[in-house]
Amino acid sequence: MDNTQKVIQLRKVIYSSLIKLVSKKCILLDAPYYHNIGDVLIWTGEQCFLEDNNIQCIYTASYETCTFPMIDKDVTILFNGGGNLGDIYHEHMDFLKSVVKHYPENRIIVLPQTVYYKDDSLETEDYKVLLEHKNFYFCGRDQVVYKHLQKFFGSHALLLPDMAFCIPKSRLCPYKLKPTKNKLIIAREDCEKGYGSVSKDGDVSDWPVFMHPFRKSTIVNKFFKRTADAKLPLISLLSNKAWNWYAPHCFNELMIKEGVKFISPYYYVETTRLHGCILSILLNKQVTLVNNSYGKNKNFYDSWLSDLDSVQLKS
Repeated sequence: MDNTQKVIQLRKVIYSSLIKLVSKKCILLDAPYYHNIGDVLIWTGEQCFLEDNNIQCIYTASYETCTFPMIDKDVTILFNGGGNLGDIYHEHMDFLKSVVKHYPENRIIVLPQTVYYKDDSLETEDYKVLLEHKNFYFCGRDQVVYKHLQKFFGSHALLLPDMAFCIPKSRLCPYKLKPTKNKLIIAREDCEKGYGSVSKDGDVSDWPVFMHPFRKSTIVNKFFKRTADAKLPLISLLSNKAWNWYAPHCFNELMIKEGVKFISPYYYVETTRLHGCILSILLNKQVTLVNNSYGKNKNFYDSWLSDLDSVQLKS
């Protein structure tokens, strides 16, 4: 299967499942107001899904800026997808539990996630809170996570691919550069770094916003972040309101531009970052996906990409 066929296939899987569950108005919480291009790609895919299906998003916030606004009972709450639920980045699960407690009568959908816990007792404790909500849906991003979620959530566990596949070519094309270089190697250096080695026969880098953090695309967001961290009541309130406007309308697009300009000049991509692979597929590249520390990349490949001619797995 080629890249275009695969993207169409995965997009149909997402649309056919979610359109049955999401009402005509929603709020989107845990949006990534931080400098991870991969997480922003997920968020952008969610925005595209909502636009394509004429669903009005009446409020967007990160876990830092959310004020839990009053909403009607028929408004669906969407919780941003990704790989941040579990005990590696537990602040996001703490936020999700707060959402469940604040909105007991609204449908809540956790969009496709890779969930990872080292501590089984903490997982059980967290899920106990989520299971108190009777209209809660949890989407697993691969077969392994989905089957595990089924043990807790039953028919309210869903298997869906990553939301970044909802991004159309028209959103990426304005920033594409002509391929002039042979190979890019995206090598992450954080706690998810895998044990396998990456190749050395190309340009090696992590996402550019990690390698060079003070860029035009990130400087305003850093200001909002530091203002929020100061926790000065009136200033923080005003700053967070401004942040909730700036992030969806400006920061989001700047991160997409960074990602496309980073990958598009290359013919081949080897990546330890899952969204380095997904963005490369969207840009029609040849890709080698290297597994991460806890199997996230391999599980996603086995679930969705093994029949794709342009992608190979390196464990």
